[in-house]
Amino acid sequence: MPSPQTVPIAARRRGRASGWVVLVIALVAMVGFSQAMELFWTRIDQHRFPWAYDRSGRPTLTGTWVGSLTTARGARRGLYLDLELEPLKFGGGSRGHRHGAFRRAQSDKLVGELLLCAGPYREQRLELHGNELADDASRFRLSFRVPEGTTPADGLTPSNLRGMWNGRDSLRVEADLYLRRGASAITDGADAETGAPQPGALHRAALAEFRATCHRLASTR
Repeated sequence: MPSPQTVPIAARRRGRASGWVVLVIALVAMVGFSQAMELFWTRIDQHRFPWAYDRSGRPTLTGTWVGSLTTARGARRGLYLDLELEPLKFGGGSRGHRHGAFRRAQSDKLVGELLLCAGPYREQRLELHGNELADDASRFRLSFRVPEGTTPADGLTPSNLRGMWNGRDSLRVEADLYLRRGASAITDGADAETGAPQPGALHRAALAEFRATCHRLASTR
């Protein structure tokens, strides 16, 4: 016949084991629910912004583009544009979006970087943010800033860019330029290069082609 203490000890052990099982099931359910909700909101995002998701070979505005810009005085600059759709944030942390998905700034869906060169040894890197101006992203606008903690290179530098996408593999752009000299940013409405938008064109390509473009520009100077 079991001692008076045997049954309570066994019961406590079974209780602890049952508690762990319940906890594991709850954690698995929470992870599964979280993954399902992320998939749900991602599907909605893909429906809202099809131009940003590479699905079934459909062309996208996001990705890497290479080309050049020619100023009114004939100066050429190589361009490398890397565009991304700002990732969705899930869960809490934003007023009004505590149980869904959101972006840090709804007016800035596009993020990425711009590389600009006038030759192989003179390259500028700028961070970008912007937005589509049409539902199909056929028109968009970008703004640029010097990355924090870096020293900007002197020379012509874009502050804003307006682009037109053909829905496939080419971009037409107009950039507002300023002349950077040390800490100064100079614009002149009467100046041919900083007083009016400067045109450019890009096509779908990778970083290696941008480097080759920079070398070609150096050889023609």
